[in-house]
Amino acid sequence: MPAEPHAFSPNDPRPGIVVCRGGLEPVVADELRALGIRVVAVRKRAIDIETDLAGFYRANMALRCALNVLAPLRSFNARNYDLLYYQSRKTNWHKLFPADARLRIDVKGHSNKLTHTRYVIHRVKDGVTDTFRKLAGGRRPSIDKRDPEVHIVVHLDAHRVTLCLDTSGVPLFKRGYRAEHGEAPIKEDLAAGIVALSGWDRRSPLLDPMCGSGTLLFEAWMAAANIAPNLDRRFGFESLHDYDPALHQRERKALAARPSPPDGLQLLGTEIDEATFRTLKKIRDRHFPDAPIRLEHTDFRQFDPPPGFLTLVCNPPYGIRIGEEEDIAPLYRDLGAFLAAHLAGGCAAIYTANHAAAPLFGADPADSTPMLNGSLEGRLYRIRPKGNL
Repeated sequence: MPAEPHAFSPNDPRPGIVVCRGGLEPVVADELRALGIRVVAVRKRAIDIETDLAGFYRANMALRCALNVLAPLRSFNARNYDLLYYQSRKTNWHKLFPADARLRIDVKGHSNKLTHTRYVIHRVKDGVTDTFRKLAGGRRPSIDKRDPEVHIVVHLDAHRVTLCLDTSGVPLFKRGYRAEHGEAPIKEDLAAGIVALSGWDRRSPLLDPMCGSGTLLFEAWMAAANIAPNLDRRFGFESLHDYDPALHQRERKALAARPSPPDGLQLLGTEIDEATFRTLKKIRDRHFPDAPIRLEHTDFRQFDPPPGFLTLVCNPPYGIRIGEEEDIAPLYRDLGAFLAAHLAGGCAAIYTANHAAAPLFGADPADSTPMLNGSLEGRLYRIRPKGNL
């Protein structure tokens, strides 16, 4: 059972769990190693790590393809709700965060014994608040689901329960550049994963022929430029008692000083929809004004990319809603024709949840990676176009 975080000094190694989307585990593990963080085990949608306090800060600021970085507090067997409450009560919550903190509790995983999620939350909440009442002069945190300062994750695995503090707070895919423009078709962590798995070398020209609101291009730019995606946001760890502002700023400064992008980098996106194109330009101009991202308001079928653009990433429409099916077949055929005409000898990485139509643009399931997009079971297909015969 891991010790509680207050038992560690800043330089002591402590356990952590990095949560990610299924299919991105190897990518996140590589990211962690590149950040100097020890990878203990790679599991389904999670990577177990061991690092010091600085490593937790660094992971939250720099990981591209992760969702949350958790600090496990204690693990125990709980076959009923009374044991869950008892073990929650035994945790020294008052030594972890302030009594006036706004608190959110979520449940992940599955248990055959603890089957009612709301009651799991209720019993853990009782354990937290009763601990504060007894040991913090009667004061206790308030529950705030919308704007919490502290996020507790209760992970269930059969009869095993692990209580965790979420050091990220707001999920890491929420970079901030889309905040005023609504939801994108793909989350930023998935887009970063597509770029990472595409085979792109971060130096050669990169094309997205249906770029939508630009998430793939923006994530590609940050990866090529060594820009840590979450330098300028708040984290859950800032509300904890062991928060070290000077250490946080030291790690932030080191990440901000990493090498700049290669000279001559070119990123190119085309988008046919006028409203989407306006949004795309607003995001680029406001958040990435120095990025070498060229945008064209056009249909890719009438567009000839400049020489040298032999790597393509794309998240085309899936056409899985009622009434959209008949539009997808010609679109996917045209995308395949575009690849053959312009990317012969290059490579394409195309993500879609429409697996029946994917062969129309040349997809081979044998060279693909499954990755969830919300509840959709999408796949990233890697293609090496051979050109027109």
